[in-house]
Amino acid sequence: MTTIPLLERMSVPSAFVRAWDRWSARERGLAIAAIAVVLLAAAWAWVWQPMKDDTERARRDLLRDRAVLAAARTQVEEIAGLQRVAQTQIGSQMAGDSRLAIERVLGERALKPLLTSLEVKDSRTYVTFAAIGFDALVSVLDALSKADGLRPVEATLTSRIEPGSVRAEITLAR
Repeated sequence: MTTIPLLERMSVPSAFVRAWDRWSARERGLAIAAIAVVLLAAAWAWVWQPMKDDTERARRDLLRDRAVLAAARTQVEEIAGLQRVAQTQIGSQMAGDSRLAIERVLGERALKPLLTSLEVKDSRTYVTFAAIGFDALVSVLDALSKADGLRPVEATLTSRIEPGSVRAEITLAR
């Protein structure tokens, strides 16, 4: 196998080949060194510098993300603490408070006249409506659940002749 000189394998314009042949060994060495410097500068500008900038940006982002994560963890701990306090407060309220909570929510929604009976026995509250709109009932149960921690544990709903109206017998507990 024969080796072909590099200049013969590449399609180089003849003017460059003639100039190369005229140059002395020292001039050729300087030309190669100049080309190497230009290639290194190009590699630095288009490869190394962007990688270095991206690495620094990634470090800054990492520090910022760690700070955000720490703040989020702190908020999670605060929320959990507030939930524990709220549950303790709700659990410590007496059964009479559930009667007041139901009357308050019904009064806010002008539904108190629809209340047929309200009894409190053994930490459970029994509520009966002879006729109430289903949407209004859902609104009342949602408000009681969110504000006072009273949730339905048993319910009997019977449809009435009026569309959207039900007879409701509900047992609420915390």
